[in-house]
Amino acid sequence: MGRPMSLPPPLIALAAWFVPGLGHILLGRTAKGLYMGGLILAAFGIGLLLGQGYSVASVKFPYHWWGQVCAGAPALLANRFLGLRAQDHTIDRLELGVVFTTVAGIMNVVAIVDAYTIARTRGATATPGGKRA
Repeated sequence: MGRPMSLPPPLIALAAWFVPGLGHILLGRTAKGLYMGGLILAAFGIGLLLGQGYSVASVKFPYHWWGQVCAGAPALLANRFLGLRAQDHTIDRLELGVVFTTVAGIMNVVAIVDAYTIARTRGATATPGGKRA
């Protein structure tokens, strides 16, 4: 286990959004953070592979983008460098790639809420003197 950092819950949530699993790692739950982050990034990566990089495109899939952007920096980078390219050929599994990347974003929302709840609970158990009960 890593050493937990005492950051405010909103900053933990922001870190968890930006890099999947980072919120848990900052809270000292390294194994859980690596496991959850790994699963989310694997699902996102599989979606990118299935869609040949075109599955994350805010212009082409605006409704799915709201789910995909919840995966944080990977979605922002994929949209910027892969998704805005012109698609010049048919991709058989593009829709499946869109689903995988969207589900990865939604999975990250669950991880964000979990990290936020853990951080908030830890803050609530602190005594007025600043020491944990």
